[in-house]
Amino acid sequence: MQMAQSVPGLAANDLSGSLERASHELRAAVVAADHASAEHAVSAYVEAVRKVWETLPEQERGSSQIPSKTRELLAWAREMALIERNLAADQYAVLQKARRYHGASTMSGGLQVKG
Repeated sequence: MQMAQSVPGLAANDLSGSLERASHELRAAVVAADHASAEHAVSAYVEAVRKVWETLPEQERGSSQIPSKTRELLAWAREMALIERNLAADQYAVLQKARRYHGASTMSGGLQVKG
């Protein structure tokens, strides 16, 4: 009978471990700005959260930190994605200015200063 009690504990630890791994994979993909990996990692994380949540007894769900930690992680990932998008837009604007400047200087044969 003691063996039967330890098995659910092991299963819960395995699920918590998979949730933790999924969280780390998501963070790593977001930090690396690897959009394809981040998309896959979000799906894996959501699935891991779902599995852990479904195994929680109803009375433990009310006190579980899973919803708040999930909101926190996804809010962080969203903020990082927005920052990355803004950085990319800034870099694109710099490239556009450099292209226009380079185009103007080559079209007129270079800069000329009359004195």
